[in-house]
Formats: sequence, structure tokens, C-alpha cells
Amino acid sequence: MDEIKPIGYLLSQTLKVYRNQMASEFKNRKTGITFEQFIILHLLHSNCNIIQQDLANHMQKDKSIIVRQINGLLEKKYVTRIINTVDKRKKNLILTEAGTEILKSMKVVAFEVSEKLLSGVTENEVEIFRRVLDKISSNGCLNNEEVLKC
Repeated sequence: MDEIKPIGYLLSQTLKVYRNQMASEFKNRKTGITFEQFIILHLLHSNCNIIQQDLANHMQKDKSIIVRQINGLLEKKYVTRIINTVDKRKKNLILTEAGTEILKSMKVVAFEVSEKLLSGVTENEVEIFRRVLDKISSNGCLNNEEVLKC
């Protein structure tokens, strides 16, 4: 008899498969971008008031790990830092034109990987999956005040 696996396990395994596929494609295409850097670029593209701590909180990673990822993006000139207008001690991270271009090409890769992994899955199943993931995320946000998550 098949054992029903916990939802957390299934989500974790699915994310691992997706992350590995993305990393493999990024490497094959010699993008010089890691999966985490792709996520950072995506977050910066959708929000221009992000500081490093916000990224660390959102990605649930230690700030030092995020700093290394950002430094790599700064070296490639995909991201720049500007002084926060409200708190001069903080610096906002802004996507550069080059960052926008690499993100655009990486989104194509992400779409291709998604298409490959969703082979045999109907549009209706994908829509249901998205709604379930949104509900799980929303339910988690009810008790969590992360800046970028909700």
C-alpha cells in the first residue's frame, strides 16, 4: 500500500527537482547566474524598495549568504545600491538595465524548465495547483509578517 507523504515533503522534493533543473540549465547556457541570484533579480524587478535584510528574510537565508549573492550581482553590474531615502544607514538594491536583460533571458529558461516539468499535466491541474499554493502561502502569511512574502 502506498504511504501518503506529508505535503511539506512533497513541496520540498518538488522544489529540489525544480531548483536542480534550473541550476543545470543555467550552467549549460553559461549564464553565470545561480538559482538564488535569479530569485533575487526577480524580487528586485518586482519591488524597488528592497534592502538586503528584506531579501534574507524572504528567502529565509542568513544575511551573509545573501550578501555574497548580491556581491556577485554587483560585480556583474546587474544590481546597484542606492541610499534609502527614509533611513540613510540602509541601502536599497536596484536592478540595472543589464540586470533586467539577464532576468528576461533567465525567465525564458525558467519557462522552458516549467514546460518540461509540467509535461503531461493539464492546464486545469496547473490552475488548481497554483490556487492551492496561493492558499498555502496566504495561510502562512496570516501569522507571519514578512515584508516580501505576502
